[in-house]
Amino acid sequence: MVGPRKPKLKPGSSPPRRRRIVSNILVLAGGVLCAYVGGSYARMYIHQRRLLQEWDGPSAQSKNLAKLSIPKINLEDIVLEGASQHSLLLGPAHLSASAIPGTTGNVVIAGHRDTFFRHIHSLRYGDDIYVLRSGKQFHYVVRSRKIVEETDLSVLKDSKDGELTLITCYPTHAIGPATRRLIIVAKLVSGT
Repeated sequence: MVGPRKPKLKPGSSPPRRRRIVSNILVLAGGVLCAYVGGSYARMYIHQRRLLQEWDGPSAQSKNLAKLSIPKINLEDIVLEGASQHSLLLGPAHLSASAIPGTTGNVVIAGHRDTFFRHIHSLRYGDDIYVLRSGKQFHYVVRSRKIVEETDLSVLKDSKDGELTLITCYPTHAIGPATRRLIIVAKLVSGT
């Protein structure tokens, strides 16, 4: 008695079972990566919301934090001190070597393009930026925007005026590495 014949595979093709296993592994790996990224974003936003809730309390003042507010793009986030890799994962970060908000000099704040600084590309000349620190509010107005190479450190130069420089990677909506930076420069117009 002769049983059913197995279909012959074309040269270079793998059995359907092997393909199914590889497909399932790839789908599982994709799911794990998505869960990891989603968890990272959730942790970041939860931490930022907690800081915003604590803003009026003594703990935020003792940490020497500032609040960045940009009405045009509905941004209101706590700025962490020191632009380390860890702090940039939790919010915009003030470069410690730069000026303190509200003082003479260049205040430099960096943020990731895919999180907190996602919409700063929308800022234009004349837009308002507010920085609250130690019970005082400082009003800055956007004066310029430019795109520079990541190696261009001229944007960190000190200033004789009160200046605020926001830095993020460019292009802002690209996926993958970015070798250029979007720079927003604003001038201090008042502080109360």
